[in-house]
Amino acid sequence: MEQKLSVAHFLASNFFGGPEKQLLEHVQRLDKQRFTSQVISFDEGGTTNQLLAKTHASGIRADKIDTTGAFDPRMVINLLSVIKAQKIDLLCVHGYKANVIGRIAAWLSGIPVIAISRGWTGEAPKIRFYEWLDKLFLRFADHIVAVSHGQMEKISKLGIPSERVSVIHNCIAVPESCYEQRKSFLRRELGLPDAAVLVVSAGRLSPEKNYGGMIEVARVVAASNPEVYFIIFGEGFLRPDLERAIDNAGLAGRFLLPGFRNDLQAVLPEVDIFMLPSFTEGLPNVILEAFAVRKPVVATRVGGTPEVVEHGVSGFLAEPHETEVMAQYVLRLVGDPALRREMGAKGLEHVITNFGFEQQTIQYENLYRQIAGSGRRA
Repeated sequence: MEQKLSVAHFLASNFFGGPEKQLLEHVQRLDKQRFTSQVISFDEGGTTNQLLAKTHASGIRADKIDTTGAFDPRMVINLLSVIKAQKIDLLCVHGYKANVIGRIAAWLSGIPVIAISRGWTGEAPKIRFYEWLDKLFLRFADHIVAVSHGQMEKISKLGIPSERVSVIHNCIAVPESCYEQRKSFLRRELGLPDAAVLVVSAGRLSPEKNYGGMIEVARVVAASNPEVYFIIFGEGFLRPDLERAIDNAGLAGRFLLPGFRNDLQAVLPEVDIFMLPSFTEGLPNVILEAFAVRKPVVATRVGGTPEVVEHGVSGFLAEPHETEVMAQYVLRLVGDPALRREMGAKGLEHVITNFGFEQQTIQYENLYRQIAGSGRRA
């Protein structure tokens, strides 16, 4: 009889976003006859860790590592104690902090490591340093999972052999309720006209998301069509800069920043066009969510986005600096509701065919067995 394998996923988390959704969906689907799974995260200053709370509520074991700084050495000791107490066979690390701490603890405990690599933002000097550490420690992982072929190309440029890297895409569960248009509430909530055409994005208000470019797109579109409104759901340190840019572009009341929402999937059915103008992406989960409710996408040709958005089929792609081109794509979709419906339906079809959890689960389960049984140890 095949011995059950104990797999732990380790990551830092300050809110329940795309990576956290991916992880929880994944661990819930692992074959419980062959695998035991748990999630380990950090106790960031005593604040509630939503990932651990949701993991525990789902019936999956959740452990927290106390931390008083970015790389407190006591975190290694705490993680070692969890690895030994839970008899963990394989550690999966997500992001620079878990990659560094997890790799050291795995060396000391003699278990293999799989690093899940989603991408790098380079949004600030401190983050660039942390991401340099992440790239350095990726070289020591037993195996790396890239969430897109675009990310795999970046990893290969680090000099890491291709046989140590697998591409396993982000996925999404598409419940039947997502197929149906929900009762309108967003326009009323935001005080917008019933006839408003909504162009929406969602993400951190940080440089790599290129929301300044989206404001420029909105300026062009608004000059041509007074019924189009732009919305970004998210929070971040760039909020004051973006608010000033909106005012300077004459878009007050036409470009809204309502803040972060934890019910984005309930909001997306009311959106007309989803937009993601990023400078960099791994494989954007939020586009999968938009396609799950049949929304066309205008996005930039970066990272794994072209693996999700088929240009001219389910949406339109442009380079990050091509704001005029993106504006024309938005205007085309605004003026053609039938095209919006057609592209949204194609996006849903693409997601169901290529980004379902069944295939992803099989890929991960095979990889776990391969790495744990390869004889390679830290």
